Amino acid sequence: MGSERPIRFLSRHQARDLVALAERARQGLSQFAGHEASYNPEAVQLLDEWIHHTLQRWGEPPDGARLLWASLMGEMFRRRNEGWWALQDGELVIVCPTSGGEQRVVAVQTEVDRRIASGMSESLTYFYNITCIELKLG
Repeated sequence: MGSERPIRFLSRHQARDLVALAERARQGLSQFAGHEASYNPEAVQLLDEWIHHTLQRWGEPPDGARLLWASLMGEMFRRRNEGWWALQDGELVIVCPTSGGEQRVVAVQTEVDRRIASGMSESLTYFYNITCIELKLG
């Protein structure tokens, strides 16, 4: 992580709250999809579709939706890559180990905000897949 902006790891209690919020989001995603969603790459694609549907219907995400979506995206990274919840510049991030033994900051809240602002051209599915490859390559 070197000379990057400062990172503050969340307490166990704070991380537990985000995991609970991610679980609420996963349940909402399951309801949207019409089948049980899990914390896997398919769920990221469903999340892209859920965001698209919400924005088509409402124009802007409802209150709390950004945090709900960011917690789900973060939990998917955390589980797959054995990462940790943290804050960087007041934004939710996941710190993930790389196969090379370093740590990489994954700016999940920033990416969700970018997806909302720019539409499918900033696909979370693409971001997730590329980032997971980069983590594996170290």
